[in-house]
Amino acid sequence: MTKTPKIVFQQALDTALGITEGLGTTLGNEITLVRDLRGRIRPVIPTQKNGDELNSYRASLAAQLGAYAFDPERSVLFKEQLTEPDVLLSERRLLKKSDGLSIYLLDRQIIGQDWMRETLPRTTRNPRFTFFGIKGGVGRSTALVNWAWHLAAQGKKVLVFDLDLESPGVSSSLLPPDHLPDYGVVDWFVEDGVGQAQIVEHELCVRSPLAQGLDGEIAIIPAYGSKTEDYLPKLARCYAEFSGNKPESWAERLHRFVERMEQQYAPDVVILDSRAGLHDIGAVLATRMEATSLLFAIDTPQTWKGYELLFRHWRNHPQLEAFRTNLQIIASMVPDTGREDYLQGFKEHAWDVFRDNLYDSTGPDDLDTFSFDLDDESAPHAPVPIFWHRALMEFNPARDKIDRRTADEALFHFFEQADNLLDTTGQS
Repeated sequence: MTKTPKIVFQQALDTALGITEGLGTTLGNEITLVRDLRGRIRPVIPTQKNGDELNSYRASLAAQLGAYAFDPERSVLFKEQLTEPDVLLSERRLLKKSDGLSIYLLDRQIIGQDWMRETLPRTTRNPRFTFFGIKGGVGRSTALVNWAWHLAAQGKKVLVFDLDLESPGVSSSLLPPDHLPDYGVVDWFVEDGVGQAQIVEHELCVRSPLAQGLDGEIAIIPAYGSKTEDYLPKLARCYAEFSGNKPESWAERLHRFVERMEQQYAPDVVILDSRAGLHDIGAVLATRMEATSLLFAIDTPQTWKGYELLFRHWRNHPQLEAFRTNLQIIASMVPDTGREDYLQGFKEHAWDVFRDNLYDSTGPDDLDTFSFDLDDESAPHAPVPIFWHRALMEFNPARDKIDRRTADEALFHFFEQADNLLDTTGQS
């Protein structure tokens, strides 16, 4: 009796790809491998066929994929049997193309799909910046608050969205408790879910007292409002993929929400504070919102492994060439001693993950490529430093005023580069 092979998740796709590639174009010029929520794989072929080739293909898949196989009689799907096949197959991505055969992957996931989806179309044109980090506790919120203040000091109208819904920090940093609006981000999503977001839309955005006395202003849409009761039940309903009675992805709902608030407030700059980690919230804000993404990092193996996992996933992104130009690594919390050595090590580690995953491979005669040398200061991997400063660690922006000298000592280089990135949008 033949034993079922013991293969693990990451082996199953390569196995199915090898079996499928070995067919050539016998069963069609395009085959899509569909991986379900359990990781099981079965192909979709263009038209229903019978014969030895199909039976052999089914048997090979069932025999070699182990726990990630379907029974032989269910191991192959046919395109004409699918409900709305064009809609279903629109989210697939190309795995391999050779000898007239194109093999695609359609990955059905609970989370993680937004890291590979296309940019959402915009109707507003104000520049957007996403503050993102693989890990929390790296000074992302402190930098956001200080840059918002810096922009307001220049006379700009800044709109901040606190979208770190599981760990909202910017809300309390920019707003004392008595300044909170009645409602927040979670309330908009809950009410939008039943088709009545408009009843809270004018009770979401308030001005931060941090900008008092400045030429510009800071407005914030906090994660929560003063009516904070039932926050967790609201949060649990935020990510629903429907609006009223119609289906709509969470990403599309978020984008619609941001655009409605942009239209209502007419800001010069929008800052989106993202949840840390590899959750789909970060995916939408980092790659789908047509925003400049500031990637916060500290020089630790855990940080670089996290970015390596993310960047490796991005390598097959259909719009990688578009959004990789909007990435910038931020070296946050640079220690106050040994700074030069620390930043050199940081730069080398950042270059490693960018070079191996997001930069193009180049030859001596390749000129028009997305590739940078280690010491290229214009590169996305070139660290923009934010220096650790004790006064910033003890600073409570909801209570204290920002001291320009302290801000410049810690964040001068960050302010300069962030302002330059804003200038390149042509909107400042």
